[in-house]
Amino acid sequence: MPFPPVTSSIACPFCRQPITIKVRQIVDVGEEPQLKAELLASRLNSFTCPICKNSGALATPFLYHDAAKELALLFIPMALNVKEADQQRMIGKLTTAVMNNLPPEKRKAYLLQPQQFFNLKTLAETILQADGVTPEMLKAEQAKLELLQNMLDATDDAALDAIIKSHEAEIDLPLFQIFTSALAAASAERQRAEYDRLLHVRDRMFELTAVGQKLRRQQEVINGFAANPTRESLLAQLQQAEEGDVREALLTMGRSLLDYPFFQALTAKIDEATKVGNKAEADRLVALRKEILATRDKIDAQVQAEVDTKLALLRELIGVPANEIDQVIQKHLPEIDDLFLEILARNLQSAEQQGDAKALEHLQLIGDAAMRLVQSTQPPEIRFVNALVQAEYPNQTRELLERNKRVLVPEFIAWMENLTKDLRADGRAAAADRLVQVIAQAREVAGLSVAK
Repeated sequence: MPFPPVTSSIACPFCRQPITIKVRQIVDVGEEPQLKAELLASRLNSFTCPICKNSGALATPFLYHDAAKELALLFIPMALNVKEADQQRMIGKLTTAVMNNLPPEKRKAYLLQPQQFFNLKTLAETILQADGVTPEMLKAEQAKLELLQNMLDATDDAALDAIIKSHEAEIDLPLFQIFTSALAAASAERQRAEYDRLLHVRDRMFELTAVGQKLRRQQEVINGFAANPTRESLLAQLQQAEEGDVREALLTMGRSLLDYPFFQALTAKIDEATKVGNKAEADRLVALRKEILATRDKIDAQVQAEVDTKLALLRELIGVPANEIDQVIQKHLPEIDDLFLEILARNLQSAEQQGDAKALEHLQLIGDAAMRLVQSTQPPEIRFVNALVQAEYPNQTRELLERNKRVLVPEFIAWMENLTKDLRADGRAAAADRLVQVIAQAREVAGLSVAK
């Protein structure tokens, strides 16, 4: 059973006004896996003051527990200056609570002597090392973060370009992935200035480094297909793509197009090259066809393995009593994705067609719990946008916007506009188009000028 947060009253460190926040004293990642990500991202026990709108994190003790890795880690902020006797009482209280929440066979000795930490960075490193992340890997990651910060701190483009050129050997795919994560975080938190700065630095890296130019070419190929997802476009982009991983990404995106007409068109190109005596081109296309077939089979095998995993999870949930469904889904929350929900929907449809009222009721309970728990982990902004996209346009969307008029500030609308680009990049054109309509409504409701 998850450990609920406790309510704590503090004075906001920025405006000194009294506020109430939710605090985690026990972080049990076996019960609530998302808390691990919050901790590693320095968002655990964070808050936003409802008065001055500043954000921060409360420095408070907590116990981190991961039963799968037999980790019990106690964090006590150095600034609290907790006496030894009080530390021992704290350890006893928290470990007792965790042990009482476990079945007898899982109450092991590691819980009796949790490792103590006075620094969150050291605690996070211990968690990552238990995941197989070595000190060398952490050091390399830290170096990349420092390089990223140096580029963001550059006073002008000349200084930025100089940093990029002098560190080109260190600018690799993992660094671009860090930029992608940082952009996503800045977008989700509606930090427009930081988002724009990150985007500018990334664009200069694309322009000035060999790996950046390669990544940009790859992205252009993928975007070319995403903008026009047809058999003809897929075949053209596959012929243009130079790297195998890009061709695999294209084939994954366009798997549904790998049918008889597609291979017929590819064979026609092979025949045409052979007819004009272009043996090199014919051989290249034959090799491409062989690669496509092999990759298609690999994709299908991976998809089937994933389907089997989701089916096994659904069978497990079907066997769970109604009053325990929330608890079991909470443990499997990272596995609840679009594929699981699609399989659940098919089973709901089948139960309805067969007139199996008992199965239908239980499956609906599973679906309701899954959606509720997934949505509870999303930031409020994401939940609001999801509700807008799913609502009936224009009446229901306008009602939602009117009810939440206070959040329709220019920064939030700018964030939604950036979100439409992400949706299109993910191939979700219909959701992007709906969001464009909603943004126009939001501007009208908020009394803002319509973007041109």
